[in-house]
Amino acid sequence: MKHWTEPNGILLIQIPIDWQYLNSGLRDYEEKSPYGFQPYEDSIGCFQLSCYPLSELAPSTTKANPDGVRKLSWNESRADNFEFCTHLFYGAYYDQALIGKYIYDVALEGDSRIAEQLAIVNKVLNSVVIVPEGDRKRAANLDKFDRFLGSLAASYDLLYSAINALAFIEIIAITANQIDAHLRLSLVIAKQLEEKTDNIEIRYLFQADGEKGIMERKVFDDALGFQVIDAETFDSLNDLYNLRNRVIHRYIISDIKSRELVTIAGKYLSALEQTRLILRDFEQKQAVVPYGLYGTKSGKTSITDDAIRRLYAKANDKHLLEKYKRSVKDSKS
Repeated sequence: MKHWTEPNGILLIQIPIDWQYLNSGLRDYEEKSPYGFQPYEDSIGCFQLSCYPLSELAPSTTKANPDGVRKLSWNESRADNFEFCTHLFYGAYYDQALIGKYIYDVALEGDSRIAEQLAIVNKVLNSVVIVPEGDRKRAANLDKFDRFLGSLAASYDLLYSAINALAFIEIIAITANQIDAHLRLSLVIAKQLEEKTDNIEIRYLFQADGEKGIMERKVFDDALGFQVIDAETFDSLNDLYNLRNRVIHRYIISDIKSRELVTIAGKYLSALEQTRLILRDFEQKQAVVPYGLYGTKSGKTSITDDAIRRLYAKANDKHLLEKYKRSVKDSKS
């Protein structure tokens, strides 16, 4: 199983590793209730989960439970039509009204595979954890951190494809992204170490559409200021930044030759390894303290088959391209 966090940090559930979260990747969905899930491969139905303030949907229940509904129980019903069968699940937990649905084609009614999926749905519904209101921002930030890691992992698929194709401009563009990511995460950890805190300065790790983010040169400045990098590395990264801009923006209108791209790409790959090692050092420093993203409270993640499948699933969610799709099916099943 893998965890899924509601985008506002309201709740967490455990879902199968081979289930895809639909809202963040498909145009027909928005990042709001209902949240949709289905297997990456051979899907025969779709599971949806919605959460709403209990005070809005069931004010009488809220009044009767001023401290929140402490025990989760589900009421089930059906809402079928000539095209689809829909199993409905209603529940209330703490300050949230919950609605679950499992939807499948009417032709599959009575199919043993549907019974298997409904058994999984029940496990998912019973895994719901409502996050205390004061912890929801952190839960949402941890989810953004997970997405950041998935994006970083997926970027290496792009890099290896570019290297194999000798696509030097792509190599330069992708490694610039990765260097920036290494420094951003190093900065987050450095600040946590300095302040001895679990707080995540999420502005380094996530930028929503239309949101003013932290630009690459500012990341260099901050990394120097927090001693993530030294002055020599700072100067080197700025030189690379200028070369990269010349390649990306002025390849046609300047005298730069394609042969020079090979050298620039090589410099970027060297810088990438340098920043990877910087990040590794910060991760190792934090691994022995009781706070932060990699602190001892978070526990050490073992490299198991399931852990690898979870990483593959994150990369799949980032790519949404058949070319890079990895199977996340359980080899034991």
